Amino acid sequence: MTAKPKPRRSKAKDHSEPERLDATPERLAHARESGQAAERGADRLRRLLDPFDVMRSTRALAPHDQRLNDIRWLIGEALRRLHRRAQLDSLRAVAPDVVGRAAPGPRAGLPQSEIALHARDKLRCAAERAGEAAWPIVTRIVIEGARVSDCRVYVPEIVTPWRADAVVADRLRVALDRLGDLLGVTAGRR
Repeated sequence: MTAKPKPRRSKAKDHSEPERLDATPERLAHARESGQAAERGADRLRRLLDPFDVMRSTRALAPHDQRLNDIRWLIGEALRRLHRRAQLDSLRAVAPDVVGRAAPGPRAGLPQSEIALHARDKLRCAAERAGEAAWPIVTRIVIEGARVSDCRVYVPEIVTPWRADAVVADRLRVALDRLGDLLGVTAGRR
């Protein structure tokens, strides 16, 4: 008996299987600048990991209650959207001699829409409601994408790292609970 020869495969690329998309270099650079880690999974998909989103998936926002964990994450997500609407990232320094000139449109530093102005007012109310001890932690973790360990400087009276992390996480949880009504995300009644 003679063995049948195996059919030869062409060395040309098979286009029947679609090529997987990956994050653009710009998206990866932006993620790196904001402190997010990019990793590839076993299936070669790339995930950008935001520390606040990781806190949700590891149930660090409410360790014993999945529902409360999700609600606190939704409050943080609403705060992120509010910050984007406030357009605070678009503020730039302007030379003082340019400020007096009449130019069409809003003056430098002023929002271009009432939506942004309303969002800035709401952010000020959120800062007051969260409190001066918790607001820097909330903005650093939720909006800027920092880790809990990056916020240890906000509790200088505690020198043990794990205790400082516990205090930071607790301040974050309490502040998110206080902001729920203001941002329109509440637990509702059972």
